[in-house]
Amino acid sequence: MLIQEVLTDVPPEEVIQRAREWFTLRMTPYAGFAEDSSDHHLKLTSEAADITIGTGTQDGRTLVRASTSRMHHEVSQFLATLAPAEEVRENLPGPGVSGAG
Repeated sequence: MLIQEVLTDVPPEEVIQRAREWFTLRMTPYAGFAEDSSDHHLKLTSEAADITIGTGTQDGRTLVRASTSRMHHEVSQFLATLAPAEEVRENLPGPGVSGAG
């Protein structure tokens, strides 16, 4: 899994609502289906991959973290709608060379 994150001024609940709309309506033919959600997280499953988005606070702003096994470009596109693209950061993948695990 690769983790991407961004700081934004968009409130957490709105981030989750935007993510739900983005990944269920705009990503055809790989539209996601919400498996689990709250005001601060959303887990989606699609034919292409699973996507998890969570929010928290950092320095008075909303920190958004998203992880996916294969839809990195689509996640980057969504995060760029929340803040300028240069602010979207990519973290190191998880254990193992492939990032799996």
